Amino acid sequence: MNPTMLTQVLRVAAPLLVNSTLPITTLSTKSIVNQARLLACASCQQQLQKRCSSNISKWHGLWEPTDLKTEPDIPEFESIHINMKGFDFPVLESYAKYVHKSVNTLFQLDSDAWPAPSKSTQVITFHPNSTAVNDKYDLQKYERTVVVEDVSTTTLPILLEFVRKNCPEGVEVFVKEPNPDEEEQRYVPDYEVIELQKEKEAIAAGKLRRK
Repeated sequence: MNPTMLTQVLRVAAPLLVNSTLPITTLSTKSIVNQARLLACASCQQQLQKRCSSNISKWHGLWEPTDLKTEPDIPEFESIHINMKGFDFPVLESYAKYVHKSVNTLFQLDSDAWPAPSKSTQVITFHPNSTAVNDKYDLQKYERTVVVEDVSTTTLPILLEFVRKNCPEGVEVFVKEPNPDEEEQRYVPDYEVIELQKEKEAIAAGKLRRK
């Protein structure tokens, strides 16, 4: 069969494949070949039958399961603590606010932030080759913590690189998972309550001794 004749045969078979008004039983290989047999020679009937069979399986043999997941499961960290420490209070406070705001707006993650009580450190310098005190310095080290929740393992490296690139001089940054023992550092002890508790325990101990 020459190319012109083959084109005419395919033109006859194509409407039968795509015609939605025909019943499904009529879209069989046998009916398609019978319609095109007048134009097709004997040597090309086998090739025409293969093409029609492949077209029918393409359109009517497609099945997709409904329980497949379209997206892969990405592990997440339930909570991550970004702990920042520094001696310069204005710089540390500004950087902590910047990180907290960026996590909420830029990364679209739920976060919280809180300060921790400052820690005092005394530095003493001595005269050369002597034990005489030259000077004393009282340094206050401040601390801020930003908590980020439900961070995926694909987002965490980008977040850490963002925090590292924007970290100012003199600020130490630690990223870790939450520790229950460190939660107590958030609260400043109430010494009045502690003293009252001690007095209460002393009174209770005195009553027991009298008995």
